[in-house]
Amino acid sequence: MGGARPDRIRFNVGGQIFETTATTLANAGRNSFFGVIFDDNWDVLYNEGGFSQSQELFIDRNPDCFAVLLNLLRTGDLNIPPNVSEKSLYREASFYGILDHVRAAKWGQFDGNRLRLSRSVWGRAPGDGTAIRAGPDGGCCVAHGSIVHVYDWMLEEHPPLNLDHQRVNDVGFIDADNIVISACERLGTLDGGMGLFSSTTGELRYKFEVSHINSHENKDRDRELRKGSQPARSV
Repeated sequence: MGGARPDRIRFNVGGQIFETTATTLANAGRNSFFGVIFDDNWDVLYNEGGFSQSQELFIDRNPDCFAVLLNLLRTGDLNIPPNVSEKSLYREASFYGILDHVRAAKWGQFDGNRLRLSRSVWGRAPGDGTAIRAGPDGGCCVAHGSIVHVYDWMLEEHPPLNLDHQRVNDVGFIDADNIVISACERLGTLDGGMGLFSSTTGELRYKFEVSHINSHENKDRDRELRKGSQPARSV
């Protein structure tokens, strides 16, 4: 009765003690922070993991957020007390690798017949909105004039994107980390362009230049091509 239970694991999170079961932690998944303490058969790696059943695993993180996340893994319900900010909770969930669990518990499965306003985003825009695109992780991006504003699934704004052209034609997510933008030509030029950006940092990762050739230039180019493609004559 007094011995340590093999399925019990104790954590010291920021000085606060938590005790849970291996089954609860396994709900976090193999790729989570807690996945490393299990072997391929989901048995706890006590010796290989560097700790024993009687030891506490110390984690220097927020204990209030840990309590909410542990309850989520235990029950599947997300209950956020008033003393815990959602932004802090999401940051901690990202650290533990269970942000998808939080998103699923908060929003549930998407139902197009039960849409509701979640939140409004306020700010200045350099022009009318030309495109609004949803991201694969629940975020979105909005093109205004020459600027693209990017928001994550919490509607927190990331650094804006700018291709240094006159006006954004369209924008779209390649995946959760990459956004592509197509833009009109700059004033006084005939070149437009496309750019691949990081959705989180706004870094320009690759730029594609697009040149427009008018009809006179097309005719001149065709004549040059015909001259250069004449067959060789035998002597």
